[in-house]
This record gives sequence, structure tokens and C-alpha cells, in this order.
Amino acid sequence: MKNVFNAGKLLVVLIIAAYTTTAKGETPKDTTKSKTETVILTVTEMGCRTDSKMVETALYRKRGVKTVKTEGETVTIVYSPDKIKLEEIKAVIESTGTCEDPNAKVHKVKIKTL
Repeated sequence: MKNVFNAGKLLVVLIIAAYTTTAKGETPKDTTKSKTETVILTVTEMGCRTDSKMVETALYRKRGVKTVKTEGETVTIVYSPDKIKLEEIKAVIESTGTCEDPNAKVHKVKIKTL
């Protein structure tokens, strides 16, 4: 009988602890995934692998960019349009330098597909 009483007290404590944790303003994680879009761009002046890495790094630093894949002058980007706009993505790429001159702004972006 004593074990049943102790188990009941433990259950009450756990319920109160769970209630107070969510009562402090913590909201349960949203299980819905945010909408993502994929865009394929053609980027000029991607002369070497370092240029590609510089563009990838610059894009990954932006909030909303999920994945970046570069193959030559083709860049495929998966992003969240509610966090970053396509024009911002283009601006990031066009303001990224090259391995020869990190301050050069020579990349030009054309949309291949949306």
C-alpha cells in the first residue's frame, strides 16, 4: 500500500513539473515544415573550385538558405522564401569576390529555372 501511495505522489509531481514547464511560455515545436523553393542559377566567372566555395559559403551565411550545390557555372539553391528573397540571393552571389581578387564583384546571375 505504501508503494502505491509513493507512486501516486511521484505521478502528481511529474504532472506538475510538466505543466509548469509549458506554462512558462515554452511552446511546443511546430511540426509543420516551412515551405521551401528550389532555384537553378547560371553564375558567370566561376573560374575555379575556390570561387564555387566562396559563393557557397556566402550563401550558407544567409538565414533561409537550406542547401547550395555548385557544378561549374550552375548553382542550385534550396531556400525558404519567407526568410530570404530571390533578389537577396542574387545580390549575395554578385557581391562575392573570386579567388584571384576577393574584392572583385564580377559574378553575374541569370535564373535558369524556378
